Amino acid sequence: MKTMSRRTFLKLCTSALLALGLGRFVPAAAAGRTIEYPRQIITADSTTSRTIMWQAEGARQQASFTLTSADGSSQNYIPETNTLVQDDTTTTFYTVRLTGLTPATSYEGTIAMAAETVTLPIDTPPAELTAFEALLIDDSQCGETYEPFAELLAKALARHPQAAFLADIGDLTDNGQSDWHWQSFFAALLAGRAKAMPFAPVMGNHECYGLDWKFALPRRYLASFAVPGNGSRTFPGYYYSFDYGPAHFIVLNTQFEELAELKPGLLQEELLWLKHDAAASHKPWKIVLMHKDVIAYDEYQPGTGHTGGISDVGHDFMKAFDALGIDLVLTGHMHTYRNRGHIYDETPSDHGPTYLMFGPAGNERYTVPPDTDFDKVSLDQSDPGRYRNYMTLAVTPTKCIATCHLEDGTTVDRVVLTKNTPAT
Repeated sequence: MKTMSRRTFLKLCTSALLALGLGRFVPAAAAGRTIEYPRQIITADSTTSRTIMWQAEGARQQASFTLTSADGSSQNYIPETNTLVQDDTTTTFYTVRLTGLTPATSYEGTIAMAAETVTLPIDTPPAELTAFEALLIDDSQCGETYEPFAELLAKALARHPQAAFLADIGDLTDNGQSDWHWQSFFAALLAGRAKAMPFAPVMGNHECYGLDWKFALPRRYLASFAVPGNGSRTFPGYYYSFDYGPAHFIVLNTQFEELAELKPGLLQEELLWLKHDAAASHKPWKIVLMHKDVIAYDEYQPGTGHTGGISDVGHDFMKAFDALGIDLVLTGHMHTYRNRGHIYDETPSDHGPTYLMFGPAGNERYTVPPDTDFDKVSLDQSDPGRYRNYMTLAVTPTKCIATCHLEDGTTVDRVVLTKNTPAT
């Protein structure tokens, strides 16, 4: 590890970066702003609610948020605050939870703090939304610069201007306690249109690493995202679900190995919640977003004691997915694309959930061996310049199309799932 913190290094280099025309990728704190990284977080029902967050260096400051409707009427809010001291930095997170919004309506939100104001467009989808497209990335973690992630995201957003929301399926940053990594991630994430879209985060294993690269509680991740509640007193923010149009999304936490000694009991509680949550939804599609994959490939599994085959996480969840009628499971973690088709009873099948693994959006490249029992489509890993990828989902009540795209827009694979009749 470096003896000089990345944060100190970043401040020393800001002037040089600006002179080189790279100011877009300088974190907001280094650029001298008070209101940092205003963002919109997904809610359980986006048609009538939205969560607005931002952050600022130092202890709590006086701040306000104003929501203005198209007719000029406005409502004022005082944000909730949460102050975190970590990596020799004090950061306060500000949260406003908007409820009672009108579907299919455009609002303007204004954050006021110190002598600054920042505005955000806030658009709610129709109450009876029957079709949407979502943009999904994962493993956005980067090394010395987050510019590769920023470039991929900018291209993806430009290529898919109709995307309704953005999700990141884990390993948002390379180190969960590093202020530099979080600042760099948010600077890249929110440089363009993404700040005007709901964002759905998924916790990955790197969110559970400390500055010493040992396992650590994901305090910065939890402070950064006020996700929908899950009813848990022990694990609030670790997992959640939300509806969007004809789909019910279930965001699961797979960090059992990292959290076993620090915060035990996650798997047991999550499985119980999963069964109740999935059974309660009557949306046509049930889609799981989780970081670690269900196939081990070359990663050693402590539970099974070997590499290859079904992973520990797969053994934890796949039988429940079968029983609950999960349609699609999207994962990351291995930094490449694999389509395994339907798997049922932990065996390749012509029915059961479809399992797709994709990523990365960042610049960490792995070479993953094939699993000849499960892999149906794989991304060619031979070209070191063509490995970053992302996914889109196009969903209607009777069709769900998952497409994996390379950074340059080339289609890697397209999976079409259909239903004869929607769920009731």
